Amino acid sequence: MSAITVGGDLVHYEVLGRGRPVVLVHGWVGSWRYWIPLMQQLHLKYRVYAVDLFGFGDSSKNREKYTIEHQVKLLEEFMKELGVPKAAMIGHGLGAQVIMEFAQHHQDMVVRMLIANAPLFDPGDLNTRVPPGHRVLLTGTNEAEKQAMMDIKALATAATNSTATPTPTPSTPTPVDTPKTEPDPTVYRRPDLVIGAGADATLPSTKSGGIDRAKLEAAALARAEADMTARKNAEPPTDPLPGLNKMQPGNATNNPLYRKVGNSNSEALLSRCFKRSEAAYEKLNQDIAKQDDTALTRLTNGFDPGRMLDILRMLSMPIVIVHGMDDPLIDAPNENVWNYLTLEKEESVLPVPLPGVRHFPMLEADAFIRLVNNFLELQDLSKLELKERWRRRSR
Repeated sequence: MSAITVGGDLVHYEVLGRGRPVVLVHGWVGSWRYWIPLMQQLHLKYRVYAVDLFGFGDSSKNREKYTIEHQVKLLEEFMKELGVPKAAMIGHGLGAQVIMEFAQHHQDMVVRMLIANAPLFDPGDLNTRVPPGHRVLLTGTNEAEKQAMMDIKALATAATNSTATPTPTPSTPTPVDTPKTEPDPTVYRRPDLVIGAGADATLPSTKSGGIDRAKLEAAALARAEADMTARKNAEPPTDPLPGLNKMQPGNATNNPLYRKVGNSNSEALLSRCFKRSEAAYEKLNQDIAKQDDTALTRLTNGFDPGRMLDILRMLSMPIVIVHGMDDPLIDAPNENVWNYLTLEKEESVLPVPLPGVRHFPMLEADAFIRLVNNFLELQDLSKLELKERWRRRSR
């Protein structure tokens, strides 16, 4: 038994083999133990680490640390303590969620990632949701962008209207008693966007007296950029990936992970995965007594399915997504989810559905071990030839 301490709490792990490092992180039921068959296959080429998260196996049962943030911190300290600067990571269920969150903060420490039976639920808005990292035209997808585009168009219109009416020159004096006219309400002006902005600011002009449209657009863009920068600086810092907020406590209504896992206990979850007569049930049941089921509730509270998909999309390393299609705990991703995750990322994100496999592919499918070996060996994931591979349909 090997262990380190993180914040005064024990973290248990096991290690086997020599070579490039591979880190294995378990799910909501069990511990490092169910990785043993995979470790035995990999240890001849790799140095394989399997760690117990807080609340599981032989690691500490400190309920204050039953959050995803604390599990990520556990993994950070684990890597630091053992002197592992970067590694390939394989996560299952909860472990998949933890390594995704870890990679969000430490992309340079994750060489590649394989996630199995991860909580990749359809949040219901994927038809209209703009995927992070997806190349789109600047059409104003948020209020700041919309306002910037309106300003540019309005100022251009103002320039055109102003150019149509020649500006009086010194040779044509304006009568002193000429009454002032009200500004044309059809012309949209924002003085704060005009160069030399002020109460009496005017549109910038060229030496010939015409309107300088280039300066108008430059001023509008500069002002819009300044507005957005000021707004970002005023907001509290969040996750390093744009637009992704930390998970907050939420209710079960919009939280499929809580309904599936958090509102249960480890024994009931295991019974849904295997029959008592199956050998895998007996192996996993040995860890049930060690597991604190409070971790299930606390680790699933505040789960946001849309945020999870967005995190996965924003990660830059090669990623293989494996899911047993008969999983009784976590629904397999549907077509909307697969399409969302692979849009413009077909070369780096490889979905692998496994028909006839339930929640533990590492214990149920020989194809899983072969896949892991190929995943670790091949530099180009697109060269993985698997009959189970999901492919985007041409439209």
